[in-house]
Amino acid sequence: MQAKLPDLIAEQIRDYIIGETIKAGEKLPTEKALSDKFSVSRSTIREAMKILEAGNIVEIRHGLGSFVALNTGLSKDPLGLSFADPTKLLPELMEVRLIMEPNIARIAASRRTEEDIELMSQLIADMEQANTSGEDYHTKDYQFHIAIGQCLRNDVLKRVYPVIFEAIEHGYKHTSHLEGSFSRAIYFHKQILNAIKDKNGDLASEFTARHIKSTLLDIEEKLKGE
Repeated sequence: MQAKLPDLIAEQIRDYIIGETIKAGEKLPTEKALSDKFSVSRSTIREAMKILEAGNIVEIRHGLGSFVALNTGLSKDPLGLSFADPTKLLPELMEVRLIMEPNIARIAASRRTEEDIELMSQLIADMEQANTSGEDYHTKDYQFHIAIGQCLRNDVLKRVYPVIFEAIEHGYKHTSHLEGSFSRAIYFHKQILNAIKDKNGDLASEFTARHIKSTLLDIEEKLKGE
């Protein structure tokens, strides 16, 4: 699946912003200057800028030009995951999750509070309700995993986790239509929750690893069909 030209140019402009250390609020070169720099039409630059504006990376001020957004999305997506090729991004994100999350679940089982258990239980219930109503359940899905991480009370993890899960939310949407995807997710969430509730770190780790591997298989099946 080949990326469209405006997407590629948006990525190049984003890299240019980082490489030139253009600060939040500073003005970007004119549309013509960017067109000359990247050897594309001005209409392609305009489309690329719309993509960057949607990602809160630039702000387009009509009559004034384009500026790096004050509350830039670059800090929200410091790894540039939103621009990566999804055919590589999703499997590689799952690999990172497989490295991290089983151990996180293991530690969560020893540190969780009753409030944590209540939150995770509610998120599972919300997921089921959303699915029954035909609504999007993916936000509740990844919030469940973030809630596990919150059990650790680790400030670094609290900052890292949203970066990863913002990127994989798109991956959840890619696989949600696959037969059995939702039921498998609910099954594993409940098993993980029960293990954490029982303070059984080994079991929490095991079910987390199995869950991620199952999701990876769904992603690979989806990508084969594209």
